[in-house]
Amino acid sequence: MLTRLFSIFEGKHYRYLLVGVLVFIINTFVARLIFSYHYFNGDYWKQNLGNLLALEVALLISYPLHKFITWLEGWDHFFSKLIHFHLVSVFAISIRILIFALLIKIGFGWFFATLLSVGCVVLINFAGFDRFVFSREKEIFIENQLGYSLEGQGVETLETIEEATSYNRWIAGKISDFLGVKNLELGAGTGTIAAITSEIFPLELFDLSEHNQNILKNRFLNHPNVKTIGKDILSNVKWDSYDCVYSSNVMEHIEEDTLIVNHSLRLLKKGGFFIAIVPALPILYSAFDKKIGHFRRYSKSDIKRWHDSLNKDIRVRWIKSSYFNPIGALGWFVKMKILGQTRIYKQDAMIINSLIPFIGWLDYLPLPFGQSMLIVIKKL
Repeated sequence: MLTRLFSIFEGKHYRYLLVGVLVFIINTFVARLIFSYHYFNGDYWKQNLGNLLALEVALLISYPLHKFITWLEGWDHFFSKLIHFHLVSVFAISIRILIFALLIKIGFGWFFATLLSVGCVVLINFAGFDRFVFSREKEIFIENQLGYSLEGQGVETLETIEEATSYNRWIAGKISDFLGVKNLELGAGTGTIAAITSEIFPLELFDLSEHNQNILKNRFLNHPNVKTIGKDILSNVKWDSYDCVYSSNVMEHIEEDTLIVNHSLRLLKKGGFFIAIVPALPILYSAFDKKIGHFRRYSKSDIKRWHDSLNKDIRVRWIKSSYFNPIGALGWFVKMKILGQTRIYKQDAMIINSLIPFIGWLDYLPLPFGQSMLIVIKKL
């Protein structure tokens, strides 16, 4: 567990945390120095002036440390980026104050409210610094034609961005524990997840889209672990042959999803696993979901629906049906439900990608909600 958790950290994330600890120590020393002057121990406004001075000193110290150590940048745009750095920092501090006040009002203790609000600042600052201060190249949305539906109709969407390496490896890590010597990916798309899982495990890839099949054939040409690139999984009748059949963000595009589940279970050996990573929570279903051909977002009621629809001649054990990525769920609710966004922008996806190393540990908690759901069924 710990190996996987730490493996998704990049050097930049470690440097950020180390610099943060250093800045905290310096800020504590500066604050004590400032409040050693009697002037700042006076009335309410003088105390707040002391706090603002301590904060400003901390920002002025942390900026060059993050610029030169965390993000390994030089002197380019030093002063212009300092302004953006301040804006992101002030925004994060404002959010911290709101969260702290809300938690206190609800009835949480000072320690818990402080811990959670500081944690939010750490996440907001990192994402803001990474996407809006130190990596400010223009980001535009990416479109692709991915054929996920059973009828093979292309839909304009972006389920996973190739450049989001931390996110993609995070998703692939949820699958890799169940892979064996013979595996099949359903709805492989353009091969983003397959490129990671095939680093170690042999795969057969299936996708209904001819466009995607051509991409897969070119991408995995002469790849030693990609054995077959097929079209329709329903045409595959190699019963009792596979150690694992998996899909990532595919089942929601299939109206008769239980048909695919039952077919996949027949393909598995005894002891094999069927894995589906699917978008979660009907409350998050948006105009974007409808646009890209999602028939549903999954909940525990769909687990019961699957359970009731399984072939009674096949014995199975339900290993997992758990939610994950609660931070993504909150972002999706704001972006897609409240603001009505109908595209996934690369900028948004890369922010989540930046945060994965900090929020990945939440997967080990029994979360009541999340942006996605992991379903694992073992054939007995």
